[in-house]
Amino acid sequence: MKPDATIAIDAGGTFLKGAVVLSDGNLLPQLYIKRSSRSDSSADEIAANLVDVIQELAAAYVDYMEQLSSAIGTRPSFPNFHIGFAFPGPFEYDTGVSRIQGLSKYEQLYEVNLKTLLRRELTALAAERTAPTWMPRLAAADIRFGNDAALFALGVSRLYPQERLLCLTLGTGLGSAFVENRSIVSGKWGIPDSGMLYAEQYKGGTVDDLFGSRGILALADSHDARRQGEDVHHLSIAARQGNSSAIRVWQLYGQRLGEMLRPYVAEFRPACLILGGQIAETHDLFGGALSEALLPEKIPLHHEKQMQKHVFHGIFQLVKGT
Repeated sequence: MKPDATIAIDAGGTFLKGAVVLSDGNLLPQLYIKRSSRSDSSADEIAANLVDVIQELAAAYVDYMEQLSSAIGTRPSFPNFHIGFAFPGPFEYDTGVSRIQGLSKYEQLYEVNLKTLLRRELTALAAERTAPTWMPRLAAADIRFGNDAALFALGVSRLYPQERLLCLTLGTGLGSAFVENRSIVSGKWGIPDSGMLYAEQYKGGTVDDLFGSRGILALADSHDARRQGEDVHHLSIAARQGNSSAIRVWQLYGQRLGEMLRPYVAEFRPACLILGGQIAETHDLFGGALSEALLPEKIPLHHEKQMQKHVFHGIFQLVKGT
């Protein structure tokens, strides 16, 4: 049986983060890549940058397997590769066509088939005379894309294999996914057909605008709770130092988040509400108000600190179909 490796890349707007997941579901020891995503570049430059990361990860995996084979006295064999991306939306994840527009990232990929670009770049590299012997296998690898929040949820779900979960990623906007028995749920129990809440309306705005950093800063401005140039991090520091206006903003944020989520929680009845992302690190400032606003629904809140690791595991589940 040939060795098997999943090249897992989280393609954020600022950074690319990559790892290799082995066939047993474990991350390749001591290998983690983080570099600029160059998301403001041309489509070809973005694809070339992604391929550089794919190649670097694949080469590291091959080197790891050769060292392992040498240690146990066996001959290394060519690996089977899989390639998976966590990619922000809007994006046609099945086809690989980007619909991102007006978000100050990956603008030049709009209506471009990224899967086709990557395949073309990998195939050209495999045809070079100096290409390593494993490069044709990498060029032929299956390439899949998934929503970053959904893949985080899939990764977390391995810890709760038989539970219903509502997972939120709180960052620039709000990512979300509903999970049952390690599968993403959509179009039932009041869940939108997309399976995601970002486009849903709440108090005259979209969930994405209101419950990410943009929404928190707008809330802070409406309560004169920050100075010009201060961000969410400054607002959390002010609240922890006892600033009453900042404390009020975080409490209002938690209250409104709970009110927005309550009908979904009431119908879906998850066993746990899992929070990930940078803003989730301030859950001590808004978690109490969130739980109170969910009443009479009672649901434990859990902050997952290892969000990146869960995304990589979600990518592994995506490409392996498990």
